Amino acid sequence: MKSFVEFNKKIFGMKFPWNLWVGSLGMVNMVGGLVYIRTAEGQLALAGLILGFLIMWGIYAKKGFVRLLGLGHLIAWPPLMVWYAKVIAQGNVEGAFLYWLLAVLVMNGVSLVIDFADVVRYSLGDTKPIGT
Repeated sequence: MKSFVEFNKKIFGMKFPWNLWVGSLGMVNMVGGLVYIRTAEGQLALAGLILGFLIMWGIYAKKGFVRLLGLGHLIAWPPLMVWYAKVIAQGNVEGAFLYWLLAVLVMNGVSLVIDFADVVRYSLGDTKPIGT
């Protein structure tokens, strides 16, 4: 089985700008999750990161560094994003917490579009490893 360390090396060894994108995506979710750890939203961000990463690592262990990895985000993030949208719509949040929720929605939303396209490409036969 391919190791956790190998998987992380592949992620952070991606070519520019993908390495910057993946790092930014992780930081927005993780830093906010840690800053707001006492809230359900902070805990959800961290749980979503962990769940998505575990799914992706499982796929990596079986299939390698392929476009199907996007499935991890497609499973883990939509419930989190629905929750965040509801919290924002209620109008009870403001300041830095509101801006973090909006940043997560935007960043994760863009990621889900990319991930969906990758999973579709994989399902249509593009099963070769992603270039790093």
